[in-house]
Amino acid sequence: MDQNAGVTTPRQHVKNAAGFVPVWLVAKVAHRVRFRAGEIPRTGPVILVANHLTMTDPLAVARVVIGHRRFPHFLAMQEVFGWPGVGALVRVTGQIPVARGSAAAGDALDSASERLDQGQLVALYPEGRLTTEVDRMPGPARTGAARLALRHPEAVVIPIGTWGPQQGHHHIWHRHTACLSVGPRLDLSVWAERTDDAAAREVTDVIMTAIRDEIGHAQQMWSAR
Repeated sequence: MDQNAGVTTPRQHVKNAAGFVPVWLVAKVAHRVRFRAGEIPRTGPVILVANHLTMTDPLAVARVVIGHRRFPHFLAMQEVFGWPGVGALVRVTGQIPVARGSAAAGDALDSASERLDQGQLVALYPEGRLTTEVDRMPGPARTGAARLALRHPEAVVIPIGTWGPQQGHHHIWHRHTACLSVGPRLDLSVWAERTDDAAAREVTDVIMTAIRDEIGHAQQMWSAR
């Protein structure tokens, strides 16, 4: 076994520190964040799974994660890494590019696995894209998050439900309230030592059910705000 597994290097600590302040400030400008506390562990590998309403809601999730004294590493579409300003920030903070629709798309899961081996926190959206359903509830999900969880049974899997922000030009120039509900860790022990396609599909269903449950709590927070 690699003796460095589970250890965040000093260089990564520096990158996290460099990214902490700008991520926090940009996230604070983008949203008023209200969240229902869950149990995001302070240490060890964690997989966060959430619904994806807008291009900016990862900032709301980042604020919640940073509030738990962790730093998130998102799987993000590769195009973001080429955006002026934003691209530099996501690169320096160790975010993970996803080459969607290409043969290299699976490389992102390998990179995420490396982060988990280092005891870091990885965040991803099982849908693999923005939610497009009319009722804004999550649509069909891909199995990437489930495969990552099955590959890393030691990782804690936490569902998050988000409600409030809406995609569109108005959203970019208007500070929205984002309500997030952080759920309890998922018990995936039934699928221990399985990595087959059927297990990945079943775990995906469990993940999406948990996310929808947390969205229900977030909707209640939104109504009561």
